[in-house]
Amino acid sequence: MKKGHFLIISVAFLSVLLITGCDTISGLFNPFNGTWKSGLFTLTFKPDKTFEMETGIGVILESQGKYRYDDDYLYLSFSDDYINEFSYEFNDDKSKLSLSPKTSSRWFKATISFDKVDLE
Repeated sequence: MKKGHFLIISVAFLSVLLITGCDTISGLFNPFNGTWKSGLFTLTFKPDKTFEMETGIGVILESQGKYRYDDDYLYLSFSDDYINEFSYEFNDDKSKLSLSPKTSSRWFKATISFDKVDLE
């Protein structure tokens, strides 16, 4: 009986994976998904590889764009013309994110630390 239940659950799980597709599966393992806050900045990364950024208090400036990431960098683009590159680091439980802009300037070396707002 237990073997039958396992088979039914396995078939159901595989059916869901086939229906939802690979993008949904990769979204489950995307460490950026969710809302991150640092002072006046709020970044929300969505599973469809888009993001929204809000800046300010009282008067809020909103921007949106697309993002992608690899093992070393997070790439944010507000337009097709320019891509901002950031090195990134998460703490062990993925509740904190540190972003440092990739730059050759020796004068501008800042790191912004974000806290995850929507912890699961």
